[in-house]
Amino acid sequence: MSGTKRTARPPYGALALIGLGGLFAGVTGPLLSTFIPPLVRDVLGDQRTVIGAIMAIDNVILLILVPWAGPASDRASARGRGRLPFVLAGFVLSSLGMAVLPASAAFGLGFLIGAIVLLHTGINLQRAPFQALMVDLVPSRYRSLATGSVTFQMCVGAIVFLMLGRMLGMRPAFLIAAGTVLAIAAAFAVGLREPAAESRSAEVTFRSLAEAAWSAIRGGVPGVRPIFLAALLLQLTFQTFTTWYALHGTERFGVRPEDVTTGFIAWAVGGVIGALPAGFIGVRIGRRNAMLVGLALMAACLFALDRVTQITHAVPLLALASASWTFPTVNAYPLFVEPVPRERRGVLASLYLLCIALGGAIGDPMNGRLFDAFDSYRPLFFLMALYTALAFVAVLFVPRGAGEADTGPDTVDAGKPPSSSRVS
Repeated sequence: MSGTKRTARPPYGALALIGLGGLFAGVTGPLLSTFIPPLVRDVLGDQRTVIGAIMAIDNVILLILVPWAGPASDRASARGRGRLPFVLAGFVLSSLGMAVLPASAAFGLGFLIGAIVLLHTGINLQRAPFQALMVDLVPSRYRSLATGSVTFQMCVGAIVFLMLGRMLGMRPAFLIAAGTVLAIAAAFAVGLREPAAESRSAEVTFRSLAEAAWSAIRGGVPGVRPIFLAALLLQLTFQTFTTWYALHGTERFGVRPEDVTTGFIAWAVGGVIGALPAGFIGVRIGRRNAMLVGLALMAACLFALDRVTQITHAVPLLALASASWTFPTVNAYPLFVEPVPRERRGVLASLYLLCIALGGAIGDPMNGRLFDAFDSYRPLFFLMALYTALAFVAVLFVPRGAGEADTGPDTVDAGKPPSSSRVS
């Protein structure tokens, strides 16, 4: 596969294999969100402060591991060991954590916390190295399709495993998830072959991460600062929906909490529908243009959702809003990472993930304060539309041509051989 061959057929098999990284997120994330809070409550009772502290463990581990793992994968790649071992180690630890978590509560709080730590260590260990590895393996032209495959499989996994959890219960669903994660690790170990290291070995440290953050804030690389802002606002929009929609729906539409789940299912279905077309359109019309189209359509859907009066009318609009959400989600990271040389991708992937995490971290308390001010959850979709509109404005500040396919260091060197990325 070569980014210099613009008319080459897209490597669909390779893209499907890389997309299994998204399936991993779809397998683990929804089950954890659904079952861990009641599991912790059953052990502790209604000690809400302690429950909140335990539920924050995943964020603490993210803030520790993501800034470390990205630079560490850069060092390993420069020394010829590659990023794949970080990804495989994360998958194996996650699989073990998924397998032991349901039974851990029976042995007490200490065992439960240990299982949660093990599980989230695996999840966060592989995040930045996987993002950087995807770029190493996929030619520039097809990176939007790669992130589309990741998003598509993530949404499919979420739907399937939420249904399994509902039908089979927690323990069987977690065991099936553990086996699935191991199967994904085996597929990666057999099917992925990293390209030989060609980067100059620079010592990559936490200081490198701070320098990269400062460079992004100063606008040292064209387009990076507005893309960071757009990614933060996009995550803020998504976090607003996932955290507050259940409360909004029961208050506004007067339905049972069980009926509000149709909105979450609609969002997941919209992600399945939109992810792959978002990648294809990003290849065809450019990443910046695809993001603008998706954000404009998403803002229109959210403004319409602010006006509907029945939950049955909200469901199709939620699916359309989610399909639109995939356009910026799928194309933002390829646009951001295009000008980044291979030896710095782990650092910048960590920074990108931390920026997204910041959107989630500030969103819940800020939205909670706003809902208190309104004394109602009614403005939910208006706020989401506002955040989306601001993200649209941020993308407008990305210079035309910046971050588009075949403009980065992988492809501008005309003398580079066409074997820079391989998937076997």
